Amino acid sequence: MFTIEEIKEKLVTNSIKKRIVLPEGEAEIIQEVAKTLIDQKLGLPVLIFKNSADIPNHLRTYKDIELIALDQFDTTEFESKFVEIRKGKATAEQAATLLKLPNYLGCMIVKTKQADCMLSGLNNTTADTIRPALQIIGTKPQYSIASSAFIMAKGNERYIFTDCALNIKPTSEQLADITNMAAEFAQIMNFKDIEATLLSYSTNGSGKGEDVDRVKKAVEILKEKNTSYKFEGEIQFDAAFDKLVRDKKFKNNSLTKQTPDIFVFPEIHSGNIGYKIAQRMGGYEAIGPFVLGLNQPVNDLSRGATFIDVLNTAIITLFLS
Repeated sequence: MFTIEEIKEKLVTNSIKKRIVLPEGEAEIIQEVAKTLIDQKLGLPVLIFKNSADIPNHLRTYKDIELIALDQFDTTEFESKFVEIRKGKATAEQAATLLKLPNYLGCMIVKTKQADCMLSGLNNTTADTIRPALQIIGTKPQYSIASSAFIMAKGNERYIFTDCALNIKPTSEQLADITNMAAEFAQIMNFKDIEATLLSYSTNGSGKGEDVDRVKKAVEILKEKNTSYKFEGEIQFDAAFDKLVRDKKFKNNSLTKQTPDIFVFPEIHSGNIGYKIAQRMGGYEAIGPFVLGLNQPVNDLSRGATFIDVLNTAIITLFLS
């Protein structure tokens, strides 16, 4: 996997600087990240403020930071486009109202290619960030949903946990899509010889139940596709994580690595709890979440994110665009 330093080098050496919308301009962390992106020649930030009076003078000295104040911004050009995108689900009046919300305006700026990507969530819920992204930017044609992924990092270890933030209880078809999205993300991030596991409380038929069947069917769906990566399931976490346990519990499995790259959780409860256990008890850094499957990158921040969390996520978001 690319390190943050390697990604930064790619951004610095790219002659075409990508533009990233940061809709929470009032937050001091966001302001410092914007200045760092300029100072390190990583990208061009677009900061959105609710009121022009909230824009601090120290930002006005940065000519490459675009500053938008909603109380002075004319959304007229976006309103008809928004109504067109929503295909009868929003009136012109509703469009005018929604486009006064920073995340909605930010997504329209990305949709109309006036920026390349967006990062929000420091002071907003995941729903507040993802809802306008789904409504305006939409999912890629091959996917019926968007998904989310964390990069779990400790020392030289790097793993992808998915989906820990968006889909409550995905269907078998959706689990297959979630796995494919994670593998696509892993490939972009330069994971090599990608291997994925679809997790369950059962390993290769050791348990029974509707939730086991849901994961089994997802595996069967993946087997019908021409995937470029190895996968296995249904499988318990201990067997997925450790090859010795895996080979004992799951004879003739197709995986070769000591530990695979991707862990696909069967629903949001286990995914959300799992990444937080790894983070708090296991000492792993949880980078993300990254939203997968959208036509253009829109990523979500934890409301407890630090400066370095936001900066690293912004760097990866720019890289993904």
